[in-house]
Amino acid sequence: MDSSNHRRTASSLSKKRHKSSFSDFEYLVSQPVSMSLPIGYDTSLLCEMNIVPDKFEWKFYPTDEPYNRAANIILSNASYRLIHEFRPNKKKSELLVPVKDELVAGDYQCLAYYGAFVVASVPWRITLARLGQSHPQKSVSVTVQAGNTVSWRCDVPESNPLAYVDYTKDDKYISPPDVGNRVKSMILPHVNVSESGVYKCSTTNTFEKRNLDSTLKLEVTHHAHEKAPFFISQPVSEHTATKGSTLFLECSAVGKPIPKVVWYKKSQSQLPAHRTEVIAGGLLIKNISSRDDGVYVCNHTNSHGSIFHEIMVKYREEPSLDCSINATDINQGENRDLECEVRGTPEPEISWFLNGFSVLNDSRIEAIGNKIYFRPIEKRHAGNLQIFARNIVQTVYSSIRIRVIPLPTSIDEIPTPLHNRPRHKPKQRAPKMIPPSKPVVSRVKDDTVVVRWNISNNNGLSILFFKVQYKEIPFANQTYTSNKGWNTANTDIAPNINAYEISDLKPDHFYKFRVAVVYSNNDSIMSQMSKKFHLRSIDFDKKNPLPVCLITHVETISHSSIKVYWNCPPFNVTIDGFYIHYLIATRAGDDYVVVTVEGSDVRSYVINYLHPETSYDVKLQSFNQKLASELSPMMKGRTGDTQDKSNSIPNHIQADASDYMVESKTLSKANGCTLPGNKITITSNPLADTEK
Repeated sequence: MDSSNHRRTASSLSKKRHKSSFSDFEYLVSQPVSMSLPIGYDTSLLCEMNIVPDKFEWKFYPTDEPYNRAANIILSNASYRLIHEFRPNKKKSELLVPVKDELVAGDYQCLAYYGAFVVASVPWRITLARLGQSHPQKSVSVTVQAGNTVSWRCDVPESNPLAYVDYTKDDKYISPPDVGNRVKSMILPHVNVSESGVYKCSTTNTFEKRNLDSTLKLEVTHHAHEKAPFFISQPVSEHTATKGSTLFLECSAVGKPIPKVVWYKKSQSQLPAHRTEVIAGGLLIKNISSRDDGVYVCNHTNSHGSIFHEIMVKYREEPSLDCSINATDINQGENRDLECEVRGTPEPEISWFLNGFSVLNDSRIEAIGNKIYFRPIEKRHAGNLQIFARNIVQTVYSSIRIRVIPLPTSIDEIPTPLHNRPRHKPKQRAPKMIPPSKPVVSRVKDDTVVVRWNISNNNGLSILFFKVQYKEIPFANQTYTSNKGWNTANTDIAPNINAYEISDLKPDHFYKFRVAVVYSNNDSIMSQMSKKFHLRSIDFDKKNPLPVCLITHVETISHSSIKVYWNCPPFNVTIDGFYIHYLIATRAGDDYVVVTVEGSDVRSYVINYLHPETSYDVKLQSFNQKLASELSPMMKGRTGDTQDKSNSIPNHIQADASDYMVESKTLSKANGCTLPGNKITITSNPLADTEK
């Protein structure tokens, strides 16, 4: 094929969510596929995530079997190279692969980075298409009694993708039997005289078609000589079938009198009547299961004798994974063993990945089959642990989100970066610290705001906590005095929280806000200041225009996660998103944690990093840049116990009238909290007056 004249494009842009057993964190939306393409084609691999990542990356695992779509590539120890040339577009990354030569064959894996947390996709596989040389085949001439079922097969050459056969008579196409699998034989049920003639065959693998030199000269008569049963073509001796599929076993003999056929399975007295059916030309088995693996026998008999044939059926099942948990908290320095239940036929190859890469080179980790051992856990082990299971049917994975609780630390204040170093000491490169984004401020009520921020592309140090600072900005006709400096909110805000509520402000005054982040090296960096924010008071007789959305139910996701669902009444105002407030139900006060959900169309959200077996009070607000709605009625949710499996039946708490509680007039504080065991103390205003 001339690639310059016949260049085409093949696309694998399937949009189904990958079938896996992990919960609703970051996951792949597109469905990786395997494809066989001839040289001269291009293909486009589309990696789409459910959440916009900080960046994408691609890995390529080459194979030395470019024409073998079943080549065994073990992800954990296969060589690979990184590909940096692709087209990112928010949630998507598109990789163009020109199929120029054998060197493009192999597996292509997408990596999506969320800070140091990395999701690795199931690989796409590209192999080269080829239709091998045909072997010489004998032509057949046969006379049969009318009413027999004729089965004739042309042998196909080796091919990638698998080739199939077309049969014709007088240039008219002969339709194959309407059964589950593609039948490679021509089957003519209960032939009559009009079906006499010469039959031909050709083969194709989608990209190439070739006529085969074998023919069948068939004569059908009402007065054939009596003869014992015989096969025109020897039936196939082995079939493979996957779980849930339909399989047709070809086996048809002719003779006079017309033979009667009996099917049975060795070591089994009877075939399952509700799933098997004897039809013209063979045996149909529906909804294949592991019980169908084994040897089947077809026995054709008439008054002159009998003939039988044995067919081996090999059962295949795609891998499945059950890791019991999808998230876990581990103290730094602890030993931890994790195990996942793996099923599949043939037995799957297992690979363990941590944040997108194999764990085999980590001296603190030992992975043996479906078990992984941390000896001990270190801070760098925080992130996304994935187990991949691969066999000839499919590749699947499951994820476990690991959070490492640092060893207890005590400091007196937010550290100030050191900018001056002694000249006589060699300069050392400080760990990279990413500042928070410029904060966005929204009004909640007359004396309260919510400050929001994020940190992108943080691939270095882990975050200990955030601090929010604010200061009052004088009116134009006022004189600035030194006591109008920065105030620091007293709460250490956990690293997974990116919103904080500041209350007890002065209505109709101007403020600026900024956010400090403290990293694991006990150093800090500050965000830019927010725009000057005017905290306007709203007249008592004016109705809040933002809709009050109601929480419909709260679903238990795991021992550390719940999922909140809500509905909103029709509205004609701009909504930027929602604030979800939550608090341990048994805890007194109104010290709520707040999370921000961006987007007016979102109607569900997963809250992570919660305590196991704990009930939470949950409330909701819609918001835009100017203000927030009234709080929704309260709904209760509960995390599961540590033994809950990710695929267990969810615990739904429905929105019955008895579930709601009367909301107090005082709006709660939406404050974050430090991680358990992270003993850090901060002075009330560590950075006061550092910027005037």
